[in-house]
Amino acid sequence: MKRRWGLQAKMTASYVVITAGTVLVAGIVLIVTAALSATTVLPVSQVMPRVAATAQTLAKRLADDAGTSGQLLPQDLGDPSVPGTSSQAQLTSDGEIAIPQISGGVCKPEAASFAVLVSAAAPRHVLATSYPACFTVGTAGYSGDAGALPKILSALPLLASSGGRTTVLPGGEVVLASVPVLVPSRPGKPAGIVYVEIPAIPVAERGVFSPPASLVWTGAGALAASIPLGIAFGMLSTRRLTRRLRTLAASTLAVASGEFGARIRVSGTDEVAQVEENFNRMAARLSASLDAERLLAAANARHHERSRIARELHDSISQELFSLSVLSGGLRRTLPPGSPALPAVETMERTAGDTMREMQALLLELRPVALGEAGLRAALDGICRAHRERLGADVRAELDDPVLPMPAEHAILRVAQEALGNAVKHAGAGVIRLRLSDGGDGVTLEVRDDGAGFEPAGMAGPGLGLRAMRDRVDELGGSLAVESRPGAGTVVRAVFPRSPS
Repeated sequence: MKRRWGLQAKMTASYVVITAGTVLVAGIVLIVTAALSATTVLPVSQVMPRVAATAQTLAKRLADDAGTSGQLLPQDLGDPSVPGTSSQAQLTSDGEIAIPQISGGVCKPEAASFAVLVSAAAPRHVLATSYPACFTVGTAGYSGDAGALPKILSALPLLASSGGRTTVLPGGEVVLASVPVLVPSRPGKPAGIVYVEIPAIPVAERGVFSPPASLVWTGAGALAASIPLGIAFGMLSTRRLTRRLRTLAASTLAVASGEFGARIRVSGTDEVAQVEENFNRMAARLSASLDAERLLAAANARHHERSRIARELHDSISQELFSLSVLSGGLRRTLPPGSPALPAVETMERTAGDTMREMQALLLELRPVALGEAGLRAALDGICRAHRERLGADVRAELDDPVLPMPAEHAILRVAQEALGNAVKHAGAGVIRLRLSDGGDGVTLEVRDDGAGFEPAGMAGPGLGLRAMRDRVDELGGSLAVESRPGAGTVVRAVFPRSPS
């Protein structure tokens, strides 16, 4: 069986990967940055051949530009893209000296890299330059020291290259090189001489980077240390989260097993806390739904039991009472007037009739009513009509049509049945008024009769069924009031709230 990784293991592994990856990337970036910025400092002894190579390159370019005419063209010897005067010479991508084209400014050749093209024939003068402020084309000298350039030029060989390190100009040592410009049309006779000079100081050159062993070992140690650090951080940071999730899983299993009272302590305000709140809300609703289902099952059981009792009473006792009434009526009619048995027979017939009426009222209380299909108003109207038709009672109804939850409608229906039954069976009422009014905040059911009435102190007696009515109203958070006195009739008033408390 394939072993599944838990959430804590997965998150810890991700922390390890992220930490190690961060250390590795940082090390790579550090090494690449060091490699890109790696330079090698060239001493003056290695700079001198590069100055000579630069002079050779300039001389060859000038000779190629002169072509077969042998005439050197006036042009700038420097590169305008190279920064101007600087105490630090720069190298081109080919490793030669970068000669800037210096325009304007103050003449200060001892701190600059420059090139000058002078004529080969005497008197020598400047043909081209990269530093016009010091060496002006057409002049025979150096603007800062009229005798300096002639001294330099007098020492330059005509047909051989030369170079070296000397203190030619004021202000310090310089590295110099001179190369004759030879054109094909004038073999053995130079058309001019290129002179290149830079400050005699070391020059920085981009070199090949070799990471130090200490840097490599430090990076490897940091990478190795990131693994246990990532594991420790992952275990510590996910311990509380995984514990809460395990509690959620156990509580969910408990609810699935039927323990709807399980609740979880909500910790914090994060997403898991929202899940915990939703779980508690779900468990509460499941518990309430189960309680409602149990109450409904109990109500259905009572409903079926009432239906069974009603059938039994109708099939057995009602039939026997009817037979007794028929026999006593027939016996009364067969006895001659003045018979001593006649009063007893009449009493028996009257008693049987009264008992049958009470039995019919009881059956009306017990019989089921299709409340869900007909609605509360239609169900109450049906009860009133049944009492008028089957019992001959004068029941007058005034009914609104409120919208109530099914438990409240069922309670109103049963209270009305019991109140009507009491008025018919016990009060001997001539007129019974049933009124259902919608008051906005609550619904009021009132049953008023003009019967014999009774003492309110005895309203809890079992024969009146008032205790059952009060229990039904109290279950829904309502109130029940009974007003009666002997000979003045009875008023039963029940008030039901719209939302059960």
